[in-house]
Amino acid sequence: MNHRTSGDRRLTEEGVHDDLQRQPHLLMKLAENALTVAESLRDNYFKNTARFVTALRRAMHAAGQGKRSDPILTAHGIENADWSAVQGEVVTFIDGGVGRVQISSQVPILLRVGSYCVRTGERRLAERERFGYYPVILGDLEGGSKERKDFPDIVRITAELLGGLSVLDRTPDLCVLMFHGPLVYLMGGYAGHTPFTERDTDLFLRHYAPDPDLGRQLKEGFLREARLDIYPQMTDRSDEWIKRRVFEPLAWIAYLYRRLIREARRRKPTPIIAGVVERGELRWFSEKVLLERVFRGLRAKGNADYFNRMYGRSDLTSPKALLDRLGYTDTLLLAMLLQPGQFSEPWEIEKYEGLRRGAVSLPGEAGTGLVNFAPLKPGKIGFPQVRGCYVHVSETTEPVRVEVFEELGADQIVEAARRTYLYARLLPGYGFPVGLDIADKLAHVPAWLTDAYGKLIRYHLGVSLQRGEISDADMRRILVQAIYMTHRDWLFRPKA
Repeated sequence: MNHRTSGDRRLTEEGVHDDLQRQPHLLMKLAENALTVAESLRDNYFKNTARFVTALRRAMHAAGQGKRSDPILTAHGIENADWSAVQGEVVTFIDGGVGRVQISSQVPILLRVGSYCVRTGERRLAERERFGYYPVILGDLEGGSKERKDFPDIVRITAELLGGLSVLDRTPDLCVLMFHGPLVYLMGGYAGHTPFTERDTDLFLRHYAPDPDLGRQLKEGFLREARLDIYPQMTDRSDEWIKRRVFEPLAWIAYLYRRLIREARRRKPTPIIAGVVERGELRWFSEKVLLERVFRGLRAKGNADYFNRMYGRSDLTSPKALLDRLGYTDTLLLAMLLQPGQFSEPWEIEKYEGLRRGAVSLPGEAGTGLVNFAPLKPGKIGFPQVRGCYVHVSETTEPVRVEVFEELGADQIVEAARRTYLYARLLPGYGFPVGLDIADKLAHVPAWLTDAYGKLIRYHLGVSLQRGEISDADMRRILVQAIYMTHRDWLFRPKA
């Protein structure tokens, strides 16, 4: 009888079945997919997925053995995954939380950015950990398009970046700065917001860059670049924008990213700056890297109809079509391909496809003007380029995505993957860096806080009504409804 080793068994369909049976979270995801795909794909969905994964594993193994020159996917083992290798490092984790007060709109909102700083291996509790959080009420911002659903996101991203810069400024021995979520978001979707005023920016800096010197440097540094380079490339109203000292949100955020990178490069050694994403539903890596190579190899071998024959279709002719029809995501595929303690090859993540011309209004104006957001793509005045990889922590969890700045060096992705794995192993059933979990809890805006803020707003509006400071009858009626009753109160039900 020919007994296979455990490594060989991973390269068989039976081995894939065994792996999946040990990972019920993947079985559940495949079951959900089987219910949502087209009826013609449901038969043998699980079996065909196992066949597909088996073929991918064999291709990876062959490349690793030097038997294949065109690797489908390169998986790297995490080396030196030992706490003694990172003894004494100073690490700060950052996360932002937003709370909405339910009165009559999305705003006013509460924003809180939490930071958790720890020196690894330090036994003295007083020296080991530092907590910080910076709550701020952002109901009185003059700029920003408050009617847009992504307004709180713009505010939170700005605050998290300022918090990161503040941490870097006051922690000269910082080794790792880790953000909860993407290091850079898909910025194209946030284009077109009304610029923030100088007063808005002063409010941000007062809370998130408490060092007056740092705040002044950030503010004046941006305005100087905006006058000389940024606004002339973005708008034909640059003279007016410069005169009014406004802060276009995306240009301001891009500047903060560049400043963060500039400050990090001044340090020796350069601190690791990373964002870590859990429960991602993206499929960039699968479409642009993994399946692109698969389809290219199949076409070269005259086997372009491979997936159509497997699934009994005629439209599975591209990576996008395959993912659209079958519902695979990066984390689902890579959870079946990577082993715990491995990370995928890094790839350049496209974050800025949506940066194009759009309409923007200045504070206090009803009219709009066209702004060209394309200059904010990676370049001298633009956002930084981002590289990412997936890290598989344990069999009970899906891989997490790690993002780093390309400009800070090739070793950033390797070191960020190692730290992510080490920190996440402390939560083996969750598979996410423990420090980010702590920062997330710290930044969470609890219900009692938003309730208290809502009561404070209602109190001040109520006093204004009683004093007669609000005289317009319609406005008084609207405020009474907003303050004292809910929209589903029986008094406001439609009449029969």
